Parts: sequence; structure tokens; C-alpha cells
Amino acid sequence: MKTCDLNRVKAEDLSWRYRRKLAESQDLAVAMLEVLSGARTLPHSHDHEEVILVLKGAWRFSVGGDEVTLRSNQMLSIPPGVEHSSLALEDTVAIDICARRRKDWRSGEDRPLHYDPDQYLWAV
Repeated sequence: MKTCDLNRVKAEDLSWRYRRKLAESQDLAVAMLEVLSGARTLPHSHDHEEVILVLKGAWRFSVGGDEVTLRSNQMLSIPPGVEHSSLALEDTVAIDICARRRKDWRSGEDRPLHYDPDQYLWAV
């Protein structure tokens, strides 16, 4: 048996609009996501199923050419190998569950998928 208190997990900032807290079991990766309105995830795919459960907010996904907007208490299952991307329409809190541990989440290799060109803008 393994437990995890996400209240004690340090959040990782993937961009100024995208934060993730990661918990893993032997075969699953579970992330608590805090995504600000306007955050994008670039098109990508992976070899495992991914499930997104929106707890609060609104998040639009493009999956295999179809679009769906998730709101509170709605879930999306993305099949293995299907290209997908997303846009947060509102500030959103969600759970992301992957049917395999995510080495790219642990190493940070997925950071470019959440790149925000506005994060380096500043005024003089």
C-alpha cells in the first residue's frame, strides 16, 4: 500500500500558466493540475491512455481532430497513440491520470509542450 498527500507535494511550474503536482504508483501517474486561462498544450501523442478529470474551470481539448470542452466533474479519455492538444478557457483545476508512469513528467522533458511565448514578455 502506498499513500500520497498532494497537499504536501511540491508543485512544479511548467510555465507561468501551468502547475503540476505529481504522484506515482507502480503502474500509474497521477497529477493535480492548476492551469490558468489561456494556457496551451501543443499537439502530441504517447503510447498509453490518458484520462483528464476537470474539477473546476473549463478546458478545451482537440483529440484526433475532434474538439470537446470539459467543465467541472467531466472526464475525457484519450486513447494511446492519438494526437491531442488543449487550451484552458478558464482557470482550471484537474486530475490527469496516465496508465503508465511518466518519465517525461519526472525529467521535465514535457516542458516544451506547455511553452508559453508570453512568459518572457516584460515592460520597461
